[in-house]
Amino acid sequence: MPESPQSSDTPESYQRALDVAITADDGRRALALLSAMPPGQVGPLLRGLTPGQLAPLWRLLAEENVRAAADLLDHLPDGHIAAMLHLMPSLLGAQLLEPMESDDRIDVLALLDEPTRHGVLQHLPAEVSETWQLGRRYPVESTGAILKSERLAFSEDATVADLVAALKRNDAQIEHYETRYLYLFDQKGRHFGAVPLHRLLLQDAQRPLRDWVDSGVPTVTPALPIAELKGVFDHVRYSVLPVVDDEGRLVGVVDQQDLQEALYEEAEKSSLERGGIFGGEEMRSMPLLTRGLRRLAFLLPSVVLSYAAVSVIALYEPVLEQVVLLAAFLPLVANLSGAVGNQAVAVSIRELAVDRIGSDAVGRVMRQELPIGLLAGLVVGLVLAALSLLRGGDHPELPWVIGGAYALSSVVTVLLGGALPLWLRRLGLDPAMLASPVLTTLSDATAFFLVLFLAQWWLLG
Repeated sequence: MPESPQSSDTPESYQRALDVAITADDGRRALALLSAMPPGQVGPLLRGLTPGQLAPLWRLLAEENVRAAADLLDHLPDGHIAAMLHLMPSLLGAQLLEPMESDDRIDVLALLDEPTRHGVLQHLPAEVSETWQLGRRYPVESTGAILKSERLAFSEDATVADLVAALKRNDAQIEHYETRYLYLFDQKGRHFGAVPLHRLLLQDAQRPLRDWVDSGVPTVTPALPIAELKGVFDHVRYSVLPVVDDEGRLVGVVDQQDLQEALYEEAEKSSLERGGIFGGEEMRSMPLLTRGLRRLAFLLPSVVLSYAAVSVIALYEPVLEQVVLLAAFLPLVANLSGAVGNQAVAVSIRELAVDRIGSDAVGRVMRQELPIGLLAGLVVGLVLAALSLLRGGDHPELPWVIGGAYALSSVVTVLLGGALPLWLRRLGLDPAMLASPVLTTLSDATAFFLVLFLAQWWLLG
């Protein structure tokens, strides 16, 4: 019988036991260990491994039991799976991906480079490869990107007996199918209706399935943005909806749980990108070079942008030499200007994400942000003026310079903050990744210029 960790079953003991199994090329021991572990500890253990450790482990697991190895992939993020598949033979990668649900398989395939993906697809059955071709037609944030192709579909003339026969034929894969409903199509292949499976229990085997169609089940299109899909689910009592194309054909189903996962992943990606993680995903188990390049992709452009902002100060160096107190207020005015601008950025990105605005709504956004900029400029400008008055100095006009510079800077940056994500979206760039650093540079440059220009003009004549 395979060995298991002795005494205290700590994460470290499981890790050591798994290392022993991998070193010994013992797939049976590794599979038995992972099967015996508490479910809550399996995921953290596997996610802590590098792709170089994952690939040999899954090779051993697949040699022992391919289906069990495929099921264990549920514990890994898509990025980990893709990185592991790059290190595996294409045939083994296909064997691991084939049992996955279609939406999860599409997500992983999208992360592979073209040679690896091509090799894996060559070894997948034709009907499975077709789901990849279907999924890639739709935008990332649309319903089509998260639909599942596994569903029970029958002609409108099918009977309960036909359903029973189909369930027996698909017994091995039935766990991946949507089984709360079955879906009927007419003679032209168009969606006819959805039938709740529970209504068919103990029914006459010869009765047609169309007798139990639930006419209240709405359909959605593959192009529907997932933000709008959430609104549909919020207003109906159904947890799964049929996805129907423009020609009326059923192309798959979308589950409320999959929608919630997609929304969570999108929010997590946006959060990481705003924090400077290029690509929106990083795990410390990823290769060092990959992690380093992703971070540098954000930091190096930031160096250039920051230098451009600081260059404004160099142009007004004589002003700083004569009014030294300005040096204390420059970063304060710049930081507060950036803060009010980034608030506008956050609102625009949010409204873009839920399709409340389009990239052509710049004028409307600016009109709505202008009063906020004026209010923030007046209130915070007066506070900064009062603080500069408390500091004293040889220039009694200094409070007016500081307060006025912030008021003007606030208006400019809040307008830029509202419009910048829309401009970036129009250019095909990611607002979540670029809007904040670009705005920070512009707000710093604007604040520095206004403070120093007004000081030169007002204080030094």
